[in-house]
Amino acid sequence: MNLFFAKILAGFVIGAGAIIPGLSGGILAVSMGIYQQTIEAVTGFFKAPKKNFRFLLPLAIGGGIGWLLFMFLIDRTFSKFQTEVISLFLGLVVGSIPSFIREANDDKPFVKSSILFTVLGFVFAFSLILFSFFSSGTQVGEPREMTPLLAMFCGAVVMFGVVTPGVSTSFIIMNMNAYESFLSVFAHFFDDPARNIVFVGCAALGFLIVAVPMLLLTRTMLRRFHRQSFYFLFGILLSTLVGCIIQEVMRNMGGISALKIVIVILLFAAGVACSYFMEKAMKNIELRKEEEQKPAESE
Repeated sequence: MNLFFAKILAGFVIGAGAIIPGLSGGILAVSMGIYQQTIEAVTGFFKAPKKNFRFLLPLAIGGGIGWLLFMFLIDRTFSKFQTEVISLFLGLVVGSIPSFIREANDDKPFVKSSILFTVLGFVFAFSLILFSFFSSGTQVGEPREMTPLLAMFCGAVVMFGVVTPGVSTSFIIMNMNAYESFLSVFAHFFDDPARNIVFVGCAALGFLIVAVPMLLLTRTMLRRFHRQSFYFLFGILLSTLVGCIIQEVMRNMGGISALKIVIVILLFAAGVACSYFMEKAMKNIELRKEEEQKPAESE
């Protein structure tokens, strides 16, 4: 039961990262060490349906809660505390880097060519971040009116960002000038449920259309090129950190109070600590669960 709630918390973090501007749900899954396992559970669901269902259910519950909660917060008050929230999530990512490197090496010696894949991942993701900063952005153009086709495309973008670590879906949708209208479909669903249910259905359809090819491609890459793929993802992770820092520096160019700096540092440190203890707790729970299952299997 403890592991179940730990996975709900992990799903919550991933779901929140999928909607918070500048972050990526995929990169948070990578940083918590459950990215590859989640891909395998989804793509190989029917090989061991009970086992995979037990693994995916708490992640789905937490992800849905995190996505919906932060969607409402962004719609109402997020702009006032964006720097603080992102600092906490960056701490979660930074705190997970040691475990991420261990996963990438897979108990093998470090290979120098891994640096090349890290650089390639960084350049790939940072080029997308620069495009987000210097293209249309959120300040240019009027918000686009939501249509079924646009909702479907937004759903596809969300899935692309979840599967592709480091790609901020919020940045992409912002550059389409559809961020506010897409959030409004969910945040104000009951204002016009008959209309919004169509958009939700179209978004879900776009999500599913992209899901299958992206998941299969990702699984193949992780299986055949484990070390290379993980160091490529590590480069994306680093670029996400740099991109978020640049974003917040640009947002606070007008000045930032000493109190806010202290709060940001404390939240970042709290994120690092939470990441460390979450990983340690989940490993201990899984080890206890494996030990409990061994006597049953031997009987």
